[in-house]
Amino acid sequence: MKLFSKHFKKNWFRHLLQWGVLIAIIIALVNIFSKTPSDPEAYCPFGGLQAFGSYLTSETLACSMTTVQILMGLALGVGVILFGKLFCGYLCPVGLVSEYMFKLRKRIKVKGREITNGTVVDKVLRSIKYILLFIVFYMTLSTSELFCKNFDPYYAVASGFQGEITLWMSVAALVILFLGSFFFKLFWCKYICPLGALSNLFKFTIAFSSLAILYVIFIQLGLNIPWVYLLITACLMGYILEIIMVKPKVFPLIKVNRDEEKCTDCGLCTKKCPYSLPVDKNKVVKEVDCTLCGECISACSTNALTFNKKKSNRWLPAILTIVLFMIALILGARWEMPTINETWGDGIEDVDLKTFKMEGLSSVHCYGSSKAFSAKLHHVPGVYGVATFVKTHTANILYDPTQTSEEKILEATYTPVKFKIVNPAESDSLIKMITIYTEKMYDKLDPNHLGMQFRQYGNGKYFGIETKFSCPLTVHLYMDIEEPVDKEFLKNIVEKRQLITLTADGQENIRNLDFEFVKIGAETDTITRKEFFERHFNSYNSRYKENIKKFGRLDSVSLVISFPELDKPIYSRNLPYLSSYLSITEGVLSLSTFLDEDNLPSLKITYVPSVISDEKLWENLCADRWRVKMTNGEIKEVDAKLNFKNKR
Repeated sequence: MKLFSKHFKKNWFRHLLQWGVLIAIIIALVNIFSKTPSDPEAYCPFGGLQAFGSYLTSETLACSMTTVQILMGLALGVGVILFGKLFCGYLCPVGLVSEYMFKLRKRIKVKGREITNGTVVDKVLRSIKYILLFIVFYMTLSTSELFCKNFDPYYAVASGFQGEITLWMSVAALVILFLGSFFFKLFWCKYICPLGALSNLFKFTIAFSSLAILYVIFIQLGLNIPWVYLLITACLMGYILEIIMVKPKVFPLIKVNRDEEKCTDCGLCTKKCPYSLPVDKNKVVKEVDCTLCGECISACSTNALTFNKKKSNRWLPAILTIVLFMIALILGARWEMPTINETWGDGIEDVDLKTFKMEGLSSVHCYGSSKAFSAKLHHVPGVYGVATFVKTHTANILYDPTQTSEEKILEATYTPVKFKIVNPAESDSLIKMITIYTEKMYDKLDPNHLGMQFRQYGNGKYFGIETKFSCPLTVHLYMDIEEPVDKEFLKNIVEKRQLITLTADGQENIRNLDFEFVKIGAETDTITRKEFFERHFNSYNSRYKENIKKFGRLDSVSLVISFPELDKPIYSRNLPYLSSYLSITEGVLSLSTFLDEDNLPSLKITYVPSVISDEKLWENLCADRWRVKMTNGEIKEVDAKLNFKNKR
């Protein structure tokens, strides 16, 4: 089956870019040339524009957005204003799917329907993308989390439906994309795509710029108008201009021109236009839908159509698309905007503050972790601000040197870590503990990474790591009592520059490290095997006040469940979910964990049998869905986080 029209070769540059982008995305996602898992939103301009909006309103960046995405978004905006909707016409993978779904329908001769431009149905449907634009930006700017990921069809497919999606939204979006575009020409692009709405708003440059400037003037005059009113006005203005004005007056600067003397009025240009624009009726194509794709120019057999009346401009939009993309890519690689940039405290403008740059913060990787790091700094005397940079995992901390020091900041933000490398064998009745000192290991994930290196290269002779703050960092290393202390071996393990692990789907994940080995402590200690397990066991204990208040005077019993998997963080981190689930279960009083006589983790659930039976409790534990109470008090249903079906 032939999907490509006969004039495909005449517009080869555009199709090369479109299919090249799609192929590049596929190659990146399946990791053909890289061992590192790809980020499906790494170059997303729409996410970048949302992140930029979040930064302007609250000085925070949405999610794990970086300067690259923001500059991609700004490049898209500049491109639309000055030249046209280049991203839509040359790079968008969703637009490519939408376009070829309609071509597929024509090839297999399935009857479709035409929604004529300018009709009532057309005008009503165009409102959908502006409603979505408002919802997406309102939710993103309110939460600093990209709302579009809930339904973006590209993100759903690229993440294998494993990302931050809402399943029903993603499925609905994909159905609309494929079926809508199959039966109606560019249905998604014309009526659903919020980025298309934003691009059209940029096209009405004078109106959009005037609105933005007016808002800034009001703010400067002290009129603190909430940004949501600007967002509402912009969306309404964009929609009204699109259905009434249709044609921007001045911008963009590149347009399709028709030479009336050469034109034979065959109408082929309009027929081939993805948006069915009346190219054959216009001397200059100014319609807001035009993406400068060049399909009309390729279809014209008399060369009556050109970009800005010059035949030499034939590939100008494609070239500008590449130039803008490369500029954004290069600048994004050299410059990084902070994910959060906060200051606090009264009168700090009169204080001579210094900046402490903390590096290697692996745990600071998104907006949420940045806020958690900031919250910790709020309690450090003498610290008055922080800016985090998630791409490089660094933070710039503002502090008063008369009140604190860099070492005190490190100590205040440090979290001691225990990491079990492997379980000692039963024959290892005594375990040796030595102390080594390291640098550049002050992030809470760093000891885990070092422990993984020992797991890979320690031949089962190294059992665990425990850290304690000092400068340099104190690292207690638990090892086989017969294993000699080899300084060179330890130094080599600590200073390995890469940690290579396997993901759940078998892909290699490479993490760059820069730890430094300083020295070995003089003292050596020994502990028993049981003491080792006790030291490395993080117990959990939660009592449910409301249930205790209601049922605490009744006779209670305990259900003990052996759960060795809790030894692994991937399981133990879900205990708060289990606890929340049990806390709103009538008759359950508490949840705790302990080590049994075989040093294996176990759960202990205390409950009132006259309120909830043993059978009912087991039924609840084995449920596929849990009702949990979120931190804001909301009751939410989630997938079961732990599997109890084989525990009885």
